[in-house]
Amino acid sequence: MLRIGEVAKVAETGAILLGRFVAVDGYYPRRRIRVVTHIHEDHVRGLDKSIREADFIAGTPLTLDLLEALGRRVPPAKRLEMPYNVKVKVEDDVIRLLKARHIPGAAQVLLELGDGSVVGYTGDFKLPGTEIMRGLDVLVIDATYGLEEHTRPWQEEAEYLLADIVREGLIHGPVHLYAYNGKMEEVMMILRRFDIDAPFIVSPRTYRVVRIMNKHGYRISYVYAYRSKMAEEAAREGYYIRFHHYSSWWRSRRNGAGTHILLTGWELREPYRRISPREWIVSFSDHADFRQLVEYVEEAKPRMLIVDAYRGGRTAYIFAEYVSRKLNIRSVAMP
Repeated sequence: MLRIGEVAKVAETGAILLGRFVAVDGYYPRRRIRVVTHIHEDHVRGLDKSIREADFIAGTPLTLDLLEALGRRVPPAKRLEMPYNVKVKVEDDVIRLLKARHIPGAAQVLLELGDGSVVGYTGDFKLPGTEIMRGLDVLVIDATYGLEEHTRPWQEEAEYLLADIVREGLIHGPVHLYAYNGKMEEVMMILRRFDIDAPFIVSPRTYRVVRIMNKHGYRISYVYAYRSKMAEEAAREGYYIRFHHYSSWWRSRRNGAGTHILLTGWELREPYRRISPREWIVSFSDHADFRQLVEYVEEAKPRMLIVDAYRGGRTAYIFAEYVSRKLNIRSVAMP
């Protein structure tokens, strides 16, 4: 009988360990390959140690370029670019990255072991738009929103709702959007897809990220770094969208004219709330909600499930118990 932990586990460092050679999204000693699924901070911890010790740092070409742009330099000899669905052999194991809908460049990890076992890690994701891994012996899953009350039935309509609120706000002046890194860039693509043409004014960090994305074919137009000449011209005209980090909401939202919109996945009561004439809270997340987590597990049908408790906390244990009880799939939370 295959035992959880023999072929996959979540280490105390946050590393997802797959087989004997691969550590994902965290440092672990004596692992030949460190995979970075995406650039969010809780998935790149310990990267400097991994760069020193591992043979290779692997990720999608976009993720590796973004790491470089953000100051995480990987030596060329250790850089292992893995476009989606390209197989790389490590002794008797074969590793692939599959598309995850989360932030640009995000990936899942699929590992076929030499003994015939198949294990996978979702990383952060949401549905639809994430390829579901099937036929796994062990699946490691993110469960940020793993409680039954963590449900956003409007999640698939969130893009339309957000675009409508932004469009209305622009009628009255500039719009200020508050979101986490990664989510900002997703929102930029959504707004352009809905033909909202207002210039985007962003931090120097976000500007570097967008430039890298555009080199990879994303084509996000009219993006200007804060305090640049083009940004100042757009500000004078009063027709622009300014992106701020989520953490500055309480400090910045009462300063300056225009509409202020906070994007958060923790708004679970309704799709949006107007909290003052020019302030909105919009329910918008780049993580799967509870319904989508269950859908993924039901379709994947792994023999065993590990829920990532390093990032998910107590929610991971509750979700693992739910899957064991309701879906009849052996499940544990780790570490």
